Amino acid sequence: MDRYQYLLVLAGCVLITLPLEFLGARVYRRPVALARAVLPVALVFVVWDAIAIAWRVWWYNPEYVTGVRLPFAVPLEELLFFLVIPVCGVLTYGCVQAMLARLRAPRKVRR
Repeated sequence: MDRYQYLLVLAGCVLITLPLEFLGARVYRRPVALARAVLPVALVFVVWDAIAIAWRVWWYNPEYVTGVRLPFAVPLEELLFFLVIPVCGVLTYGCVQAMLARLRAPRKVRR
């Protein structure tokens, strides 16, 4: 079970932030905008990781990753981290923006 800890943490992050989509974030409804926000940054960090692994600056304990490796020995979980965590951040930001907009909207007075 230890081999799946990294994946389980990432899944937990997705599950915890998923309800924010329904509270007004509307992030998953705009996949192109989400990809434009997340993918360039993920690419930079995956390259950074690949370089650090190649130069043996850091490594991943095989007890805590599945063993699935991408090119340049980057663990699958690390790529997913660079996708999942920013998406969770964008979801949180979108939800906060939606809630603030609701608070700032003029209220209708009932008569």
